[in-house]
Amino acid sequence: MDLATVLLLYKSSLMVGAVCFAYMRCRSQEPGLDFLAAGFAVLAFGSTLAGWGEQGLVAFVTWTMGSFTAGAGGYALIAAGLVQLSSCRRWVGDWAAGAAALALVLLVWRMEWYADNTVRAVLFNLTTAVYLAAAALVILRDYLRDRLPARFGLLGALLTSIVFAGLAALALGAPEFGLPDPRQSFFMLIICQFAIALFVVVLVQERAEAKLKRLANTDALTGVPNRQHFLASLPQHLQPGDAFIMLDIDHFKSINDRFGHEAGDVVLTGVAQAIAGAAGPRTLLGRLGGEEFCLFLRGQTQETALAGAEQIRQAVKSLWFNPGADTITTSASLGIAVWTGTEDARALRHKADEALYLAKHRGRDKAVLFNAA
Repeated sequence: MDLATVLLLYKSSLMVGAVCFAYMRCRSQEPGLDFLAAGFAVLAFGSTLAGWGEQGLVAFVTWTMGSFTAGAGGYALIAAGLVQLSSCRRWVGDWAAGAAALALVLLVWRMEWYADNTVRAVLFNLTTAVYLAAAALVILRDYLRDRLPARFGLLGALLTSIVFAGLAALALGAPEFGLPDPRQSFFMLIICQFAIALFVVVLVQERAEAKLKRLANTDALTGVPNRQHFLASLPQHLQPGDAFIMLDIDHFKSINDRFGHEAGDVVLTGVAQAIAGAAGPRTLLGRLGGEEFCLFLRGQTQETALAGAEQIRQAVKSLWFNPGADTITTSASLGIAVWTGTEDARALRHKADEALYLAKHRGRDKAVLFNAA
């Protein structure tokens, strides 16, 4: 395949990527898509300028220096865009990629490396590899926080690009090693451009689906799992040590009537956060409705379940809110039931509910165990 054809395919892949990312940016607020669109567009311009230069349509200094500047700047934008997309945020450090590209361009201009086609091509491919490697490291690091399968596809495309950019640089700079023709590596980079665009699209879609799933499973006010998700998350078969704690905020209707529903919402949110903090991350928590919450715990005895409920009660009792001139204090009643080996989840939850009723009957602000009822 001749160089003109390779350049045409390369430019076409970049234009497709730029249009794809620009369209996605119009449909999504994910950070980084605008940088990716700009990066692919700048690379496409640099490729066009190089093509014109090869045809003698542009002065040598203009197209060599211009195409290298576009290449360094384009990959700086792509690296920054991938980092933003992976981390879900923008920060001032993203501009370090642009500063590095500017410094490299000034160095190439000062040393007149642009005048040597081999040196310029080697630097371009090495720049490509370094920027993509930096982005790949961030994408891999962020997997622990945002476990999307598309990250692995995107990493594969980036690593393949890094390998072939490195091979092209070696083949140009050290032809005595007998490496494959740089045009073959350049063609593989074209395939990788399409792959990067594809997996970015998939990653954005997977993240949107995960966000919708979280919204569907989360109580919009308190941020804890809603009733449907809580019940669906319970194990099908109970085992020794399983326990339910039912919790009801005392006199919540009076809080709503006296201070208003906005104050009631603040109280609900604060109580939910206090419960979650006292219960710990291994406890399954859900808001069943109104001022009622339910917790499912494993590995409990009657003593530890009661102690855990008492800790939650104290956490709720320590809260206070100032929605206006007055101060709102809170308390909660709790009912606990530990599996005895015969009940299913619904029956055990019903026992916890009975214990909750008894806690209210005994004057509220209490934690009561079912078998003590």
